[in-house]
Amino acid sequence: MTITLGDVTFDTAYTTVSEKLKEVGGRDGREITLAGVIPSEHTVAAIEGRLDAILAAVPEDACTGELRLRPGRLLLVRRTAFKRTIAHGKLVGSFELTLEADDALEASASLNTRVWSVTASGDDIALTPSGTAPAEAVVTLVASGALVQPGVSDGQRAVTYDGTIGDGATLVFDGCNGMATLDGDDVTPYVSGVFPRLAPDGTTLTYTDAASSSHTAAGTVAWRDRWY
Repeated sequence: MTITLGDVTFDTAYTTVSEKLKEVGGRDGREITLAGVIPSEHTVAAIEGRLDAILAAVPEDACTGELRLRPGRLLLVRRTAFKRTIAHGKLVGSFELTLEADDALEASASLNTRVWSVTASGDDIALTPSGTAPAEAVVTLVASGALVQPGVSDGQRAVTYDGTIGDGATLVFDGCNGMATLDGDDVTPYVSGVFPRLAPDGTTLTYTDAASSSHTAAGTVAWRDRWY
């Protein structure tokens, strides 16, 4: 197993990891502590450089640092504390780095994408994420002809754009961020319902629109697998 934080790789022979779930900003988050030593350097300056690199690998003001604790998965984290010690006589450095993730769930490092060619209201697509937790989906629809009140449902949750999108326009239902865009402009106020999710045991997404629509769009569904 390799542990990485941004461009920094930690030697697992000299690094310990502890994790706990906690409330972060009113939602379920995760706290991670990396603690370890830096041996095998021949100067204090080299040890300080290694410690400086760890500190610089993650910001303290936003969860944008990419932490990989398990193969193929990542957490977006920020730094909340960093303690460093250098034993000058032994030329050994040690550190304790505390991180927080606003989202307690790990996500796949790679983005999954499936093409969805819509040719009728009621067209569907079956998707099965690999994780253990529901995945947030991003559905992109490029209209061929006008689409009136286009929407997507997972059978329990459904989201609908309460308007018309013209031929060639791109509508995005972004379940990750809870918003919708039309040709890049935020149209979330014109959307009703709840964004669909993809269950780890499989979900069928269904497209619907009004009778006056062209019922035709070039679609894609993108998501990252998620783990508790």
